[in-house]
Formats: sequence, C-alpha cells, structure tokens
Amino acid sequence: MKHISFTSAHVGMLAWAVLIAASFFAAAQVGQSVDPILLTALRLLLSALLFLPMLLWQGAARLTWRATASHGVLGLLLAVYFGTLFEALRYASAANTGTLFTLVPLLTLLCEVLLIPGTHARRRLVPMLVAALGAVLLILKGGGPGQWPSLYPVLVYGAGCLAMALYSPLSQRFKAGALQGRGPVAMTFWNMLFGALFLFALCLQNGGWRSATQLTLGDGLWLLYLALFATLGTFWLLHRAIGVIAPATVISYIYLSTLLLTLFNWLRLQQAPLPLEWLGAVLVGAGMLALVMASRRTVAVSL
Repeated sequence: MKHISFTSAHVGMLAWAVLIAASFFAAAQVGQSVDPILLTALRLLLSALLFLPMLLWQGAARLTWRATASHGVLGLLLAVYFGTLFEALRYASAANTGTLFTLVPLLTLLCEVLLIPGTHARRRLVPMLVAALGAVLLILKGGGPGQWPSLYPVLVYGAGCLAMALYSPLSQRFKAGALQGRGPVAMTFWNMLFGALFLFALCLQNGGWRSATQLTLGDGLWLLYLALFATLGTFWLLHRAIGVIAPATVISYIYLSTLLLTLFNWLRLQQAPLPLEWLGAVLVGAGMLALVMASRRTVAVSL
C-alpha cells in the first residue's frame, strides 16, 4: 500500500487537465467519416490492452462476481456518457453541450453527499460555483443570442452528465466494498474494458461498425496517441486521485481543462482575450485554488 500525498494527487490532476485539453486537438485529426462512438470504443479498448501487461504483472486480473458487477456498472456509466454526448451533438452545438458539462462537478458533489456520508461538501460548494461560472463564460464567449438547444438533446446529454457525475463517487464507494484494495491500474483496465464492450454493442445496434473501413494509418496513429495519453493516462491519474481528493474536487479539474483549452486557442490564433474571457479565466483560477485549499485530506491509495 503506497501513500499518495495531497500535493502529489493534485499535481497529477494538473497533468490530467493538460492531457484533457490537448486531446481535443488530437481528436480533431482523426477522420470525421468514422463513427465517433466506434472511435471512442476503440480508444477505450486500446487503452485497456495497453494496461494489460501491468495488470498481469500485478496479479490483478482475477475478478469475483461482485467485482465484475461493480466494474460493469462503472463501465456502463462511461458508455452512457459517451453515447449520450454523441447523440446530443447531432442536435446541439459543442458550446451548448460544453455548458451542460460544467454541471458535472456540481452533480458529482450531490452524488458524493448521497453516496459517501461524512464528506465536508458545503465548504466546497461556493468555490465550485465560482469555477463553474468562469468556465461558462469561457465556453459561451462566442455564442450568439437565440442559440439554445431543443429539449431533446438537453435531456439526453443531461442523463449522460448524471452518469459521469456518478462515476467518481461510485468508484470510491465500490473501492470500500466489492473493489476494496484495487489500485488505479486494475480500476482503469476493467472500467475501460467494460465501457468499450458496451460501446461496441451500441455500434452493432446502430450500424456504426461499418465506418471502420474508413480508418487510415494516420487515424490509427492518432488513436494510439489518444489511447495512451488522453484515455489511459487520464483514467489512471483520475483513479490515483480518487480517495486522496474528494470526488467532486477531482472532477472539478474539468474547469481547469476549459481554461487551458481557451489559453491554447489564444496562443494558436494569436488573439487577445475578450473582457468576458479574462473574467472567466480569473473566476476559474480563483475557484480552483479555493477548491484545492478546501479539499486537504490524505488517504492511502494502493498502486
């Protein structure tokens, strides 16, 4: 059992935010003719397979029925999130879905209170709201009036956001029971594997598997990059931090990813930030700093 310090967990989540922000640019390089759900399933599967040698080395490949069911539930939550995201994007803009995604940390905080009694959630609510407001300002900076989505994509992606909000606190709850003693490697491998299987099943149902013929060698190399860094690396860092940092604070690093993504765009386009963007950046920074200060607690995590 190795002890992960408070500082080490947060440094890992800083790296998580950078990898998440960079993944958007890498994902844009993959052919747009390939079904996005199929691409996500391939990313999850490839990431799981990359972790397989380490899983076998640690002797963590065996599963009990309770552990299988727990990993299946967590994998299903991942599949629901990605499935609803791509369905919603058929009817709503990326800005609309991005705004809805800022609700995930707040929903995670609510799920944390319900699933993990005794957490000091109240003192993290205000900083989280500040960071969320900043992220919304960054996402909506270029949106025009009258661009609200219809009710259908809001309800669909809202269900996906709830699934993602359940993921972190439910992982911690399972690690205290059926998945007790499981480290980040085993958690990452099995959750991604089950998530990939559910998404492949969805591809079979909607016919998305047929677009696999459109994959090129270049697409495969970008998928390998995404699997290694944007999926495997981020999932490992996420599970490494869960238990050391409160789940809602962990997932709040989404806001920092939004800030970094906006910063990358400023540098790439060589554009001066708008006043609302400056305000959003300051709010995200202030909110995240307050969340870090409010989440000081160290727990043992097995690696």
